[in-house]
Amino acid sequence: MVIVVQQGEVKVVESFGKYVKTLEPGLHFLVPILYNVRSRVSLKQTPLEIQPQSVITKDNVIVEIDEAIKYHVTDVRAFVYDNEDSVTSMIQDCQSNLRGIIGKMDLNEVLNGTEEINVALFQSVKDITAGYGLSIDRINIGEIKVSAEIINSMNKLITASRDKQSSITISEGRKQSVILESEAKASEMEIDAEARAKQTKVDAEARAERTRIDAEAEAEKIRVITEAEKKRIMELNQAIKESNLDDAAIAYLGIEAFQKIVESDTNTVILPSNMTELGNIPIAKELWKTTKK
Repeated sequence: MVIVVQQGEVKVVESFGKYVKTLEPGLHFLVPILYNVRSRVSLKQTPLEIQPQSVITKDNVIVEIDEAIKYHVTDVRAFVYDNEDSVTSMIQDCQSNLRGIIGKMDLNEVLNGTEEINVALFQSVKDITAGYGLSIDRINIGEIKVSAEIINSMNKLITASRDKQSSITISEGRKQSVILESEAKASEMEIDAEARAKQTKVDAEARAERTRIDAEAEAEKIRVITEAEKKRIMELNQAIKESNLDDAAIAYLGIEAFQKIVESDTNTVILPSNMTELGNIPIAKELWKTTKK
């Protein structure tokens, strides 16, 4: 008997119902009656679509999910003899593990975590299917369907959440605006206060400088007047000394001076600080003599 095995597949040979060997790709010769080919097994990667199944999430929402699997046979003997239908067993294990994974997740986590679900499902079934002579290359969950009522509820929740976020954003904007306005007013008041303080300081310094200049000018004026008066008195005394006037002349000059004072409108009377020296005034002497006579 001539047996031809195609590339990418093998054939299982039995003898009276017992496994004998696996024929690799190529040309083979078998003795009829003693040997027969039990089955042909493909070693190629095989895609498989699993029918959608209903799964309940952690928050008791029923969703419908389908799966897509890519697998290949790794152990022909185990694939043929250790399980009546290895592919069906693999499908059942995938569905069972998917229900367990989804049952631990909320709806939002399921909808937003497909990649995490794929990884968790692959890790949970890869060791199990190895016992069937199979190896799962990739497993993906497909479309996730939710009832219309759940979709409406989710839309309302999303709308409410967006409205809430919008209100929070508007409130935060108003809050920041009030804060900025308050800070601006405070800064403006601080700047005005600093400007007024600087102006007050400048004005005070200007007044102090003006007072100092006025005081220095007044002091200089007094000094000049004093020097002039001192010089005048010294010149007068010097002139008196140089004039060689006798007591009679000096007395006469005193009388004239006193006469001018008496005739003035000021009604000023000049007296010595010591009343006992009143007699020393020439005019007083003359008045005394006249009265005595």
